[in-house]
Amino acid sequence: MNCGGTTEFTDEIGLQWTPDDKLTYGQTSTISVTNETRKQYTTLRHFPADSRKYCYTLDVVSRTRYLLRASFLYGNFDNNNVYPKFDISVGATHWSTIVISDANSIEMRELIFLASSPTVSVCLSNATTGQPFISTLELRQFNGSVYYTQFEEHFYLSVSARINFGAESDAPIRYLKSFYMLLHNMFWYKLIFLMNLYKPCCSNYLEKFKYTSLHINIHIY
Repeated sequence: MNCGGTTEFTDEIGLQWTPDDKLTYGQTSTISVTNETRKQYTTLRHFPADSRKYCYTLDVVSRTRYLLRASFLYGNFDNNNVYPKFDISVGATHWSTIVISDANSIEMRELIFLASSPTVSVCLSNATTGQPFISTLELRQFNGSVYYTQFEEHFYLSVSARINFGAESDAPIRYLKSFYMLLHNMFWYKLIFLMNLYKPCCSNYLEKFKYTSLHINIHIY
């Protein structure tokens, strides 16, 4: 989903982006960031810094695993040069605190979860500085037993690291849609230092995950 966008489009690696123009709350902004030309990062949607939760509700298939990825590029959209800090949650479960420290850098959060109902809500709230905002929101379905864990009823997988061994550049890699779909769904980063507790994925690639408890109680926003 291209947050703040107005038209559908297909990017250079074959991903289709849909605008969030059906939302009736929040405001949209257009930004321009040096060295960032991808169309999905030229717009964003921002929300008031109040006590409410502002949610995207996405359709899913129950008992199916999904990749959920959110990205945030500030770009000084409000012309205040005040770096936002706010929370992102999945339903009632706190996902992460987004802390912007550079107007021209993308913050990204990613998790894998097992859907337990026909919809999933991704919510922004609790801004302590600036306004909550979002640039893109991706939801991708996995087939079969990919990323199965015995804890998935109560936990989701939150990415700690994803490493591309032997990379010649610090720039992340994302493969064309025609390539192996698992690699296409992911961003791969140059190895800076070694870590342990990795889940094997594919040749020349490793992934590291951490478990986060999944609250299943219902909240009304």
